[in-house]
Amino acid sequence: MKHINQLIEQGAITFLKTEYIFLSGFLVLFAALIFATAEPEFGKGYTTVAFLIGSVTSILSGYIGMRIATYTNVRTTKEAAEDICKGFVVAYRGGQVLGFVLVGLALFVL
Repeated sequence: MKHINQLIEQGAITFLKTEYIFLSGFLVLFAALIFATAEPEFGKGYTTVAFLIGSVTSILSGYIGMRIATYTNVRTTKEAAEDICKGFVVAYRGGQVLGFVLVGLALFVL
């Protein structure tokens, strides 16, 4: 089970790295577009900075979420093989951890 979990985790992280490479190009392009068109005064990048902070927060949330999900899935599978109620509790707690981490990250960024 550990070996399968490692393979799934490596695949998930590889997927995220590839996605974030493409996403970084999108972010640079749209940050430049926002800076050129949506700023109230030229040279003041408040809207652009807010866009980039939100983007980086979203990227970090996706990474943390994927790590927690892959870690929780193997624990849930192990517990569900013994008792379905134990599996549910582990899955539910994993979801709680993910929710609290993401809310805490959002509050930290604010």
